[in-house]
Amino acid sequence: MFYPAYIDLNQRKCLVIGGGIVAERKIVAMLISGGDVTIISPDGTELINHLAEEGAINWIKRDTEAGDTNGYYLVCAATDEITTNTFVYNEAYNQNKIRLVNVVDVIPQCTFAAASVVTDGEITISISTSGLSPATSRRIREYLEEKLNVSSLYTLGYENEKPTSIENQNLPYPVYLLIENRNCVVIYDEISDALIQKVNLLVNCGANVDSIRSQDAIGLDFEDTFLVFTSASDDKLVNSEYAEEIGFLYENINNPLNGSFYTPDIIIDDNLIISISKNNCNETNRTTDLYDSISKQFVNNGYGSFIDFLGKIRPAVLNRFNSSKERADFFENLINYIEIDNDFQNTKDQMFEEREQKPIKCCLRLTDRYCTNECLFNWVCQGKTQQATDLVEFFFYST
Repeated sequence: MFYPAYIDLNQRKCLVIGGGIVAERKIVAMLISGGDVTIISPDGTELINHLAEEGAINWIKRDTEAGDTNGYYLVCAATDEITTNTFVYNEAYNQNKIRLVNVVDVIPQCTFAAASVVTDGEITISISTSGLSPATSRRIREYLEEKLNVSSLYTLGYENEKPTSIENQNLPYPVYLLIENRNCVVIYDEISDALIQKVNLLVNCGANVDSIRSQDAIGLDFEDTFLVFTSASDDKLVNSEYAEEIGFLYENINNPLNGSFYTPDIIIDDNLIISISKNNCNETNRTTDLYDSISKQFVNNGYGSFIDFLGKIRPAVLNRFNSSKERADFFENLINYIEIDNDFQNTKDQMFEEREQKPIKCCLRLTDRYCTNECLFNWVCQGKTQQATDLVEFFFYST
């Protein structure tokens, strides 16, 4: 499981390696959160060209080189070159000790995973499947967009198919931190319910947690610490200047806006994590009502099991397909599948014929909570493991 965090990126230096559509989406999200963005790539999308021309981003038009990640707060590698992405990760995280590093679609080379995000400017909802099924995360995001009449960060950057400016909306940057086996420190004056919840969540995410009373934390060295929580009354124990210098992340539990990140309210169903927060951290009746409504729909209704099933086949898919687009297309077709008859080949031919007339796809019980279609989602939820496995093998070897 990943740890949900809303990062303060305002005026912080962010680096994106790559100039394609995925890199473009990363850049847009960072700009909306006030990041100071640099891109390194010999070429870029139409929107990237537009943002560079108007001075919204700094574009270094070349391939990445040794030393490029020095001095950045956040680094994202979004190229199709495995060796390039691995080099960027090793230099940024292992050599330069940068805490926030992301290699697109390669979880072992990430300290955080990007979230699918919807917002109306006041409330932000982010969705993560703990890296196991980005396609399911996207489907849930699209459903929430329509249901709640909110916007996705993925729709920004173009008007009438023409690139447009990206404004700093002062939104937090929602991510999910991969903190398994990473060192986390909790500093406290006294134990509280809020503190216990944080520690339990850290433990569930596999972190190495060291809890320290405030009087014992004076002069503590955070050089090898990934993130710090403090509920101590003495803010000098963990101050922003020191955190910026060393690079660790920290949350002030008593004053969330005074830290480099804060933890939103979360809904968990195994590896499905949905985070909800008002952008100034203050809970309102609206956020409470949303929390209750979304919890009722997504907790204990099969989504965790479905995501776990997809996660188990993900390593084989990563080995089978070289590009992120091929992998995305495979999972898209798989989770959209609805059986029309009992013969897989006839089903596939008939399915594609009907899709030429109108799109059909599994609703994942999002729009119809009592759907009984023969599909991967329902088979997994009903424990029909063999049927689900047969479908995966059919798609795997026929693609």
